[in-house]
Amino acid sequence: MKLDDVDGEGFQIEDRRGQRSASDGLGGLGAVLGGKGAKAGIPALILVVIVALVSQAGGGGGGTGGIDDVLGQLTGDGARSEAAPASAGGTKDEQYRFVGDVGTLLEDYWSDAFDRSGERFEPTSLVIFDAPTDTGGCGVGTPEAGPFYCPPSQKIFIDFGFYRRLEEQLGFGGDFAMAYVLAHEYGHHIQNLLGIDDEVRKAQDGASQAEANALSVKLELQADCFAGVWAKSAYEDQRLEAGDLDEAIDAAQAVGDDAIQGANANQESFTHGSSEQRKQWFSTGFETGDPSACDTFS
Repeated sequence: MKLDDVDGEGFQIEDRRGQRSASDGLGGLGAVLGGKGAKAGIPALILVVIVALVSQAGGGGGGTGGIDDVLGQLTGDGARSEAAPASAGGTKDEQYRFVGDVGTLLEDYWSDAFDRSGERFEPTSLVIFDAPTDTGGCGVGTPEAGPFYCPPSQKIFIDFGFYRRLEEQLGFGGDFAMAYVLAHEYGHHIQNLLGIDDEVRKAQDGASQAEANALSVKLELQADCFAGVWAKSAYEDQRLEAGDLDEAIDAAQAVGDDAIQGANANQESFTHGSSEQRKQWFSTGFETGDPSACDTFS
């Protein structure tokens, strides 16, 4: 991924590597990721909000449209992107700078989208951690939980060590795979700003576990779609290199519930979507470049 012209110093990052939370008695990430669902679908008003707020942000410049066409242009003899190197706790290492640069691009894209719609945008910030840490409203975040977004604090939490373990265990990697992960979590921030997250949580009250999980899947797939929309803007800005888009698609498929659960996968227990669904919605976002196309709730 081409980032030479990006100044990521303005993106807010808190580096907590080497620190441990003093509040380990909090309840973990259940408040964010836990199983509450919906008796009914998302109210139509929320979908209207999505269209009214961000439909003007889609499209953008040229682009070729179909994801297969784009993959054809980006594959070839060019060198495949390498994964950002391992972190060196507490310093502004290459991984730190990489997520700062990608975060800047995400912030710029979504800020412009909200500005064009006349709505107020609030940036998120990133916390890098490698031990249990206070999330500011979602209990204690642990490295084992993987990257996540906490709505009350409006912060993204990421552990580079967990990312490396995913590379080893699930077989995906590369710098744009990490960019996809960050863009997905930023998508949750957009859902929070639009009120979609709140509506989902309200709709979950009193629902069965199966209904809860089904609605969680819709929320996660929409974040995948938002990640694809941003990836399209990066493509149009000529930031993608050979192999980058493959890395994002491979990552989306690798973290599908069926891929993680294996042969005994139980669809009713899915909370993030199948590999095929995650690829489909990331591709929808990329092919349309339009956030209003990310209606996973219909």
